[in-house]
Formats: sequence, structure tokens, C-alpha cells
Amino acid sequence: MNVTEYIASGILESYVMGVVSDQERREVECLSSVYPEIRQELDQLSSTLESYALLHSIEPPVSIKTKLLEQLTFDEPGKQETIIRPMPVDIPSSPTYRITWIVAASVGLLLLVFSFFLFSQLRTNQKTLASTRNVNQSLQSQLRQLRENQLQSDQTLALLRQPGLRTFALHGNEKAPQGNMLLFWNTQTHQVAVQVHSLPPLPADKQYQLWSMVDGKPVDAGVFNATNENQLVQRLNRSVTRADAFAVTIEKRGGSPTPTLSTLLAIEPVKS
Repeated sequence: MNVTEYIASGILESYVMGVVSDQERREVECLSSVYPEIRQELDQLSSTLESYALLHSIEPPVSIKTKLLEQLTFDEPGKQETIIRPMPVDIPSSPTYRITWIVAASVGLLLLVFSFFLFSQLRTNQKTLASTRNVNQSLQSQLRQLRENQLQSDQTLALLRQPGLRTFALHGNEKAPQGNMLLFWNTQTHQVAVQVHSLPPLPADKQYQLWSMVDGKPVDAGVFNATNENQLVQRLNRSVTRADAFAVTIEKRGGSPTPTLSTLLAIEPVKS
């Protein structure tokens, strides 16, 4: 469950104002007991509404209490007969009381509208904060990617600067007519790397595998992926001490001990 989206939906404000259905009320109470973020948001909204109501509360006139007590009759102890008096039906039409209640009702309505305005502003600020956090996370992810690319570039540059490096261009056959890649082989350190320019994408359970041909026999030289992202060089985890030719096949992910000749895509002899 996305707690941030749920908080930003506005249902918590409706719950605090008492305008949710029974099902929504049970849902909010259940989720608030599970997620501390929702409980904290509920407590904050309740505290804000209570503080605002206390700040703008209006004390009724003292004369209203006297007026009400004059209209109420209490039984005296010891009397056998209960005297029932009819409750007054007509509300006093005194202009003072009428104006007081109208003003109180108007102030209450204004407070309610202003409270919704404050909640709306709070929601807007929370959405802005959430958007800022998402942008920050995206920038951090891009920064990590740039650092990884820089590290890869440094490693590639170090590989290309080493003495004894040989470069081979491998082109795809009729099974991959658009296939194009470079192979880097250091005859002194025996390291091998490839730079894919264009190769067909493969299913998740397949990988390209490089083979070094020695006296007509294929030797595993490592696996690599069909990626051309930023033309990155992929260093293989096999050492090649000798090679008469290099070949590329499609094998299961992780590589195969022997090549599948039916998937042979390219072969390039090593000229002395």
C-alpha cells in the first residue's frame, strides 16, 4: 500500500471532520493502527482542528443561562404531586438574542470554511514536499548512474592503454546481418573485453558467449549481453592465453561448456 498517496487522498481530513461513511471510518481506524504514518497524520489533524476551534470559540452571553433557568422547574423534595408545566414553544423574539445567534452561526460557518482552506493548503504543501522528494530520489539515481559510467569509462581507458592490446571487429553473418561489435584482447595480460555496437536483443534466459578457437577447438571466453548503452565496454571474466580465431554464439544464461553451432553469429580469425 502507498501510504503517501493514501494520506494525500483527503480521507483523513474527512474523517476528522466526521463526514465519512461507516466503511470509510472503519478503514481509517484499521489502517491507522497498522501504519504509524497514518496515525501520526490523524493526531496532527485532530490537534490542529481542536486548537483552531478553541482559539476561535465564543462564550454565550450570561443572560442566556438566567433566561433558561427561569423557564425550567425542578421538583421540591417531599411533594406528592408532580406539577407539569408546558415547555414554552415560542422562542423569545428579542433582537439581541436573535442577532447573537446569527452572528455565532456566521462565525461558525466562517471557521468551517477557513478550516477547510487550511487543510487544503496543508495538502498542497504535502504534495509539493512529496514531489520534491521524488525529484531528489531521481537525481540521486542519475548521479549513481553517472558515477558507474565514469568508473566503467576509467576501467575501459586503463584497459585500452595497456601494452599488448589487439582489437578485432566482428560482423554478424546471415543470422545477424546488422551485428557489429569490437573485441579487445590483451596478449600480455590475457584480458578480454567486448564493445557491442549492434546485436539483436535476447530473451531473459539467453546470453551471447565468446569463444577462442585453439587448434580448431572452441574454448569458453566468457558471456556478455546485447547492450549498446553509452557504447560501454564489457570486460569478460575469462582469460585468453591463445587464440587462432574468435567466435560468438547464443547460449543459455551463464554460458555453455560447448558452443551451439546452429546459433553461430560471427567468427573472426586472429592474424599474426
